[in-house]
Amino acid sequence: MPRMFNRPRLAVRKLACATGAMAIVALLGPAAAQAAKLTLGNGDQVSGEILDLKDQTLRLKSPLFGEVKIPWSQVAELRSDEGVRIRLADGTELQGQLVLQPDGKVVVAQGAAPARDLERADVALLNPPVADNATKYSGHATLGGTFNRGNSRDDALNLDAELVARAPTNRYTLNAESHEAKSTGVTTTSNRLLSGQYDRFLTPKDYLFVNAKAQTDKQADLTLRSTLGAGYGRQFFETDVKKLSAEAGLSYVNENYDLAANKSFPALSLGLNYEQKFFDNRLVLFNKTDVSVSLSNTQDTLLKNKFGFRVPIANGLNLSTQLNISYDHSPPLGVKKTDTNVVVGVGYAF
Repeated sequence: MPRMFNRPRLAVRKLACATGAMAIVALLGPAAAQAAKLTLGNGDQVSGEILDLKDQTLRLKSPLFGEVKIPWSQVAELRSDEGVRIRLADGTELQGQLVLQPDGKVVVAQGAAPARDLERADVALLNPPVADNATKYSGHATLGGTFNRGNSRDDALNLDAELVARAPTNRYTLNAESHEAKSTGVTTTSNRLLSGQYDRFLTPKDYLFVNAKAQTDKQADLTLRSTLGAGYGRQFFETDVKKLSAEAGLSYVNENYDLAANKSFPALSLGLNYEQKFFDNRLVLFNKTDVSVSLSNTQDTLLKNKFGFRVPIANGLNLSTQLNISYDHSPPLGVKKTDTNVVVGVGYAF
Protein backbone atom coordinates (compact mmCIF):
# COMPACT_ATOMS: atom_id res chain seq x y z
CA MET A 1 0.00 0.00 0.00
CA PRO A 2 2.72 2.61 0.75
CA ARG A 3 4.22 2.01 -2.69
CA MET A 4 0.85 2.76 -4.33
CA PHE A 5 0.76 6.18 -2.64
CA ASN A 6 4.42 6.96 -3.55
CA ARG A 7 3.91 6.51 -7.31
CA PRO A 8 1.42 9.40 -7.69
CA ARG A 9 3.71 11.65 -5.66
CA LEU A 10 6.64 10.80 -7.97
CA ALA A 11 4.55 11.51 -11.07
CA VAL A 12 3.50 14.87 -9.62
CA ARG A 13 7.13 15.78 -8.98
CA LYS A 14 8.12 14.88 -12.58
CA LEU A 15 5.22 16.89 -13.97
CA ALA A 16 6.21 19.88 -11.85
CA CYS A 17 9.82 19.69 -13.07
CA ALA A 18 8.71 19.46 -16.70
CA THR A 19 6.30 22.36 -16.27
CA GLY A 20 9.06 24.43 -14.67
CA ALA A 21 11.45 23.67 -17.50
CA MET A 22 8.84 24.65 -20.07
CA ALA A 23 8.21 27.86 -18.21
CA ILE A 24 11.92 28.70 -18.23
CA VAL A 25 12.13 28.01 -21.98
CA ALA A 26 9.02 30.11 -22.56
CA LEU A 27 10.53 32.98 -20.61
CA LEU A 28 14.12 32.81 -21.85
CA GLY A 29 13.71 31.30 -25.33
CA PRO A 30 11.66 34.09 -26.89
CA ALA A 31 13.92 36.70 -25.37
CA ALA A 32 16.89 35.13 -27.13
CA ALA A 33 15.14 34.33 -30.42
CA GLN A 34 12.85 37.32 -30.91
CA ALA A 35 15.10 39.83 -32.64
CA ALA A 36 12.31 42.30 -33.42
CA LYS A 37 9.04 43.48 -31.94
CA LEU A 38 6.34 45.22 -33.92
CA THR A 39 2.91 46.66 -33.32
CA LEU A 40 0.22 46.61 -35.99
CA GLY A 41 -2.25 49.38 -36.67
CA ASN A 42 -4.97 47.49 -34.74
CA GLY A 43 -2.77 47.20 -31.66
CA ASP A 44 -1.73 43.55 -32.12
CA GLN A 45 1.90 42.82 -31.30
CA VAL A 46 4.19 40.26 -32.97
CA SER A 47 7.74 39.28 -32.07
CA GLY A 48 10.25 37.36 -34.13
CA GLU A 49 13.17 37.51 -36.51
CA ILE A 50 13.07 39.86 -39.49
CA LEU A 51 13.63 37.88 -42.68
CA ASP A 52 13.28 40.70 -45.19
CA LEU A 53 11.21 43.56 -46.50
CA LYS A 54 10.56 43.68 -50.24
CA ASP A 55 7.64 44.65 -52.46
CA GLN A 56 6.23 46.52 -49.43
CA THR A 57 5.79 43.23 -47.55
CA LEU A 58 7.59 42.43 -44.29
CA ARG A 59 8.42 38.78 -43.65
CA LEU A 60 8.85 37.81 -40.02
CA LYS A 61 9.76 34.44 -38.50
CA SER A 62 7.73 34.08 -35.33
CA PRO A 63 8.41 31.36 -32.72
CA LEU A 64 4.64 30.80 -32.38
CA PHE A 65 3.26 31.37 -35.89
CA GLY A 66 6.21 30.50 -38.14
CA GLU A 67 6.74 32.71 -41.19
CA VAL A 68 4.39 35.68 -41.17
CA LYS A 69 3.87 38.16 -44.03
CA ILE A 70 2.68 41.62 -43.05
CA PRO A 71 1.98 44.59 -45.36
CA TRP A 72 4.55 47.26 -44.52
CA SER A 73 1.80 49.90 -44.41
CA GLN A 74 0.09 48.05 -41.52
CA VAL A 75 3.16 48.15 -39.28
CA ALA A 76 2.67 51.02 -36.84
CA GLU A 77 5.76 50.49 -34.68
CA LEU A 78 8.89 48.37 -35.06
CA ARG A 79 12.08 47.88 -33.09
CA SER A 80 14.71 45.53 -34.48
CA ASP A 81 18.04 44.25 -33.24
CA GLU A 82 21.33 45.75 -34.42
CA GLY A 83 21.96 43.30 -37.27
CA VAL A 84 19.35 44.46 -39.79
CA ARG A 85 20.62 45.60 -43.20
CA ILE A 86 18.63 48.51 -44.61
CA ARG A 87 18.64 49.63 -48.25
CA LEU A 88 17.21 53.08 -48.81
CA ALA A 89 15.26 54.23 -51.85
CA ASP A 90 18.34 56.10 -53.16
CA GLY A 91 20.44 52.90 -53.04
CA THR A 92 22.32 53.71 -49.82
CA GLU A 93 22.82 50.71 -47.52
CA LEU A 94 22.96 50.88 -43.73
CA GLN A 95 23.23 48.30 -40.97
CA GLY A 96 22.09 48.74 -37.40
CA GLN A 97 19.03 48.91 -35.17
CA LEU A 98 15.89 50.14 -36.89
CA VAL A 99 13.15 51.87 -34.93
CA LEU A 100 9.89 52.79 -36.64
CA GLN A 101 7.96 55.29 -34.52
CA PRO A 102 4.16 55.78 -34.47
CA ASP A 103 4.49 59.10 -36.30
CA GLY A 104 6.16 57.36 -39.29
CA LYS A 105 9.68 58.52 -38.47
CA VAL A 106 12.46 55.95 -38.79
CA VAL A 107 15.66 56.03 -36.74
CA VAL A 108 18.62 53.84 -37.63
CA ALA A 109 21.23 53.47 -34.85
CA GLN A 110 24.63 52.35 -36.19
CA GLY A 111 26.70 51.73 -33.10
CA ALA A 112 29.20 54.53 -32.58
CA ALA A 113 28.16 56.30 -35.79
CA PRO A 114 25.53 59.04 -35.62
CA ALA A 115 21.93 57.82 -35.90
CA ARG A 116 20.10 58.45 -39.16
CA ASP A 117 16.65 60.06 -39.10
CA LEU A 118 14.51 58.92 -42.04
CA GLU A 119 10.95 58.71 -43.27
CA ARG A 120 9.07 55.42 -43.74
CA ALA A 121 9.12 55.96 -47.52
CA ASP A 122 12.94 56.11 -47.46
CA VAL A 123 13.16 52.42 -46.47
CA ALA A 124 13.06 50.29 -49.64
CA LEU A 125 14.39 46.90 -48.45
CA LEU A 126 15.35 45.13 -45.26
CA ASN A 127 17.97 42.37 -45.43
CA PRO A 128 18.25 42.59 -49.25
CA PRO A 129 20.03 39.77 -51.12
CA VAL A 130 23.79 40.10 -50.91
CA ALA A 131 25.10 41.08 -54.34
CA ASP A 132 27.58 38.68 -55.90
CA ASN A 133 30.05 40.86 -57.80
CA ALA A 134 32.39 38.03 -58.73
CA THR A 135 33.08 37.44 -62.43
CA LYS A 136 31.68 34.12 -63.62
CA TYR A 137 33.14 32.24 -66.56
CA SER A 138 31.33 29.94 -68.96
CA GLY A 139 31.92 28.57 -72.40
CA HIS A 140 32.23 25.58 -74.64
CA ALA A 141 34.50 24.06 -77.28
CA THR A 142 33.51 21.51 -79.92
CA LEU A 143 35.94 19.56 -82.07
CA GLY A 144 34.95 17.34 -84.97
CA GLY A 145 36.71 15.84 -87.96
CA THR A 146 37.21 12.98 -90.41
CA PHE A 147 40.43 11.38 -91.56
CA ASN A 148 40.23 8.80 -94.36
CA ARG A 149 43.19 6.83 -95.66
CA GLY A 150 43.07 4.07 -98.28
CA ASN A 151 40.99 4.24 -101.44
CA SER A 152 40.32 7.90 -100.63
CA ARG A 153 42.37 10.51 -98.81
CA ASP A 154 40.13 13.01 -97.08
CA ASP A 155 40.76 15.23 -94.07
CA ALA A 156 38.33 17.54 -92.26
CA LEU A 157 38.72 19.44 -89.01
CA ASN A 158 36.09 21.69 -87.42
CA LEU A 159 36.49 23.77 -84.30
CA ASP A 160 33.88 25.96 -82.60
CA ALA A 161 34.68 27.64 -79.26
CA GLU A 162 33.22 30.36 -77.03
CA LEU A 163 34.35 31.97 -73.78
CA VAL A 164 32.13 34.30 -71.73
CA ALA A 165 33.17 36.35 -68.69
CA ARG A 166 30.09 37.73 -66.90
CA ALA A 167 30.08 40.32 -64.12
CA PRO A 168 26.97 42.14 -62.79
CA THR A 169 27.36 45.08 -65.19
CA ASN A 170 29.88 43.78 -67.74
CA ARG A 171 30.12 40.84 -70.13
CA TYR A 172 32.97 39.84 -72.40
CA THR A 173 32.45 37.26 -75.16
CA LEU A 174 35.08 35.70 -77.41
CA ASN A 175 34.19 33.34 -80.28
CA ALA A 176 36.44 31.36 -82.61
CA GLU A 177 35.60 29.09 -85.54
CA SER A 178 37.78 27.14 -87.94
CA HIS A 179 36.70 24.79 -90.73
CA GLU A 180 39.39 23.09 -92.79
CA ALA A 181 38.99 20.20 -95.26
CA LYS A 182 41.09 18.53 -97.97
CA SER A 183 40.28 15.83 -100.50
CA THR A 184 43.14 14.00 -102.27
CA GLY A 185 45.45 16.81 -101.25
CA VAL A 186 43.23 19.63 -102.58
CA THR A 187 41.78 22.16 -100.14
CA THR A 188 37.99 22.08 -100.36
CA THR A 189 37.15 24.15 -97.27
CA SER A 190 39.15 26.82 -95.49
CA ASN A 191 37.31 29.48 -93.50
CA ARG A 192 37.91 31.01 -90.11
CA LEU A 193 36.11 33.48 -87.89
CA LEU A 194 37.23 35.34 -84.79
CA SER A 195 34.94 37.74 -82.94
CA GLY A 196 34.85 39.60 -79.65
CA GLN A 197 32.16 41.65 -77.93
CA TYR A 198 31.85 43.80 -74.83
CA ASP A 199 28.45 44.41 -73.21
CA ARG A 200 27.79 47.14 -70.67
CA PHE A 201 24.56 46.53 -68.74
CA LEU A 202 22.54 49.64 -67.95
CA THR A 203 19.85 47.59 -66.20
CA PRO A 204 19.66 43.86 -65.47
CA LYS A 205 18.18 43.37 -68.97
CA ASP A 206 19.32 46.32 -71.13
CA TYR A 207 22.88 46.76 -72.37
CA LEU A 208 25.03 48.60 -74.88
CA PHE A 209 27.63 46.68 -76.88
CA VAL A 210 30.67 47.10 -79.09
CA ASN A 211 32.10 44.26 -81.16
CA ALA A 212 34.70 43.36 -83.73
CA LYS A 213 34.85 40.46 -86.18
CA ALA A 214 37.43 39.09 -88.59
CA GLN A 215 36.61 36.40 -91.16
CA THR A 216 38.43 34.64 -93.98
CA ASP A 217 37.09 32.18 -96.59
CA LYS A 218 39.51 30.92 -99.21
CA GLN A 219 36.86 29.16 -101.31
CA ALA A 220 34.74 32.35 -101.39
CA ASP A 221 37.77 34.45 -102.56
CA LEU A 222 37.55 36.34 -99.22
CA THR A 223 40.96 37.20 -97.80
CA LEU A 224 39.53 39.26 -94.93
CA ARG A 225 36.14 40.63 -93.89
CA SER A 226 36.50 42.92 -90.90
CA THR A 227 33.52 44.38 -89.03
CA LEU A 228 33.29 46.98 -86.27
CA GLY A 229 29.92 47.57 -84.64
CA ALA A 230 28.02 49.03 -81.71
CA GLY A 231 24.42 49.08 -80.57
CA TYR A 232 21.75 48.15 -78.04
CA GLY A 233 20.86 44.71 -76.68
CA ARG A 234 18.08 43.23 -74.59
CA GLN A 235 18.70 40.21 -72.35
CA PHE A 236 15.25 38.68 -72.03
CA PHE A 237 16.40 35.62 -70.04
CA GLU A 238 19.71 34.71 -68.45
CA THR A 239 19.45 31.69 -66.17
CA ASP A 240 21.15 28.33 -65.89
CA VAL A 241 18.29 26.85 -67.93
CA LYS A 242 17.46 29.48 -70.56
CA LYS A 243 19.27 32.37 -72.23
CA LEU A 244 17.76 34.67 -74.84
CA SER A 245 19.04 38.01 -76.11
CA ALA A 246 18.43 40.23 -79.13
CA GLU A 247 20.59 43.04 -80.50
CA ALA A 248 20.35 45.89 -83.00
CA GLY A 249 23.04 48.33 -84.00
CA LEU A 250 25.22 49.89 -86.67
CA SER A 251 28.42 48.46 -88.07
CA TYR A 252 31.06 49.16 -90.68
CA VAL A 253 32.05 46.27 -92.95
CA ASN A 254 35.25 46.13 -94.98
CA GLU A 255 35.79 43.24 -97.43
CA ASN A 256 39.08 42.40 -99.11
CA TYR A 257 39.08 39.79 -101.90
CA ASP A 258 41.83 37.93 -103.67
CA LEU A 259 40.45 38.48 -107.19
CA ALA A 260 37.20 40.44 -106.88
CA ALA A 261 37.06 44.18 -106.19
CA ASN A 262 37.29 45.19 -102.54
CA LYS A 263 34.33 47.00 -100.97
CA SER A 264 33.20 48.55 -97.70
CA PHE A 265 29.89 49.86 -96.43
CA PRO A 266 27.98 50.93 -93.30
CA ALA A 267 25.32 48.43 -92.27
CA LEU A 268 22.42 47.75 -89.96
CA SER A 269 23.27 44.74 -87.80
CA LEU A 270 20.78 42.45 -86.06
CA GLY A 271 21.49 39.54 -83.75
CA LEU A 272 19.68 36.80 -81.85
CA ASN A 273 21.25 34.42 -79.34
CA TYR A 274 19.24 31.58 -77.78
CA GLU A 275 20.15 28.60 -75.59
CA GLN A 276 17.92 26.35 -73.49
CA LYS A 277 18.30 23.12 -71.54
CA PHE A 278 15.61 20.45 -71.70
CA PHE A 279 14.84 17.16 -69.91
CA ASP A 280 16.70 18.01 -66.72
CA ASN A 281 19.76 19.33 -68.62
CA ARG A 282 20.06 16.18 -70.75
CA LEU A 283 19.64 18.18 -73.98
CA VAL A 284 20.94 21.67 -74.80
CA LEU A 285 19.43 23.44 -77.81
CA PHE A 286 21.13 26.55 -79.20
CA ASN A 287 20.73 29.01 -82.06
CA LYS A 288 22.76 32.11 -82.96
CA THR A 289 21.81 34.40 -85.85
CA ASP A 290 23.65 37.48 -87.17
CA VAL A 291 22.33 39.62 -90.03
CA SER A 292 24.05 42.59 -91.65
CA VAL A 293 22.29 44.78 -94.25
CA SER A 294 24.14 47.57 -96.07
CA LEU A 295 22.67 51.04 -95.59
CA SER A 296 23.90 52.13 -99.03
CA ASN A 297 22.92 49.04 -101.05
CA THR A 298 20.59 46.40 -99.65
CA GLN A 299 22.10 43.89 -102.10
CA ASP A 300 25.06 43.71 -99.71
CA THR A 301 23.31 41.51 -97.18
CA LEU A 302 25.13 38.96 -95.02
CA LEU A 303 23.63 36.28 -92.80
CA LYS A 304 25.23 33.72 -90.53
CA ASN A 305 23.28 31.17 -88.51
CA LYS A 306 24.41 28.44 -86.11
CA PHE A 307 21.82 25.93 -84.98
CA GLY A 308 22.34 22.67 -83.11
CA PHE A 309 22.17 20.73 -79.89
CA ARG A 310 24.50 19.24 -77.33
CA VAL A 311 23.91 16.08 -75.31
CA PRO A 312 25.90 16.09 -72.07
CA ILE A 313 27.75 12.85 -71.30
CA ALA A 314 29.67 13.36 -68.06
CA ASN A 315 32.00 15.84 -66.35
CA GLY A 316 31.31 18.59 -68.86
CA LEU A 317 31.81 16.41 -71.96
CA ASN A 318 29.07 16.34 -74.59
CA LEU A 319 28.18 15.12 -78.05
CA SER A 320 27.33 17.96 -80.40
CA THR A 321 25.60 18.33 -83.76
CA GLN A 322 25.63 21.76 -85.39
CA LEU A 323 24.43 23.20 -88.69
CA ASN A 324 26.20 26.35 -89.93
CA ILE A 325 24.65 28.45 -92.69
CA SER A 326 26.43 31.42 -94.28
CA TYR A 327 24.66 33.59 -96.85
CA ASP A 328 26.11 36.41 -98.97
CA HIS A 329 23.55 38.05 -101.27
CA SER A 330 26.27 39.58 -103.50
CA PRO A 331 29.23 37.20 -103.58
CA PRO A 332 32.10 37.45 -106.07
CA LEU A 333 31.55 35.99 -109.54
CA GLY A 334 31.57 32.18 -109.47
CA VAL A 335 30.92 31.95 -105.72
CA LYS A 336 27.61 30.53 -104.47
CA LYS A 337 25.43 32.67 -102.21
CA THR A 338 24.78 29.98 -99.60
CA ASP A 339 27.35 27.85 -97.84
CA THR A 340 26.33 25.15 -95.35
CA ASN A 341 28.41 23.08 -92.99
CA VAL A 342 27.36 20.26 -90.64
CA VAL A 343 29.65 19.64 -87.67
CA VAL A 344 29.35 16.49 -85.55
CA GLY A 345 31.87 16.23 -82.77
CA VAL A 346 32.79 15.96 -79.13
CA GLY A 347 32.72 19.03 -76.96
CA TYR A 348 33.37 20.36 -73.50
CA ALA A 349 31.17 22.93 -71.74
CA PHE A 350 31.48 24.68 -68.38
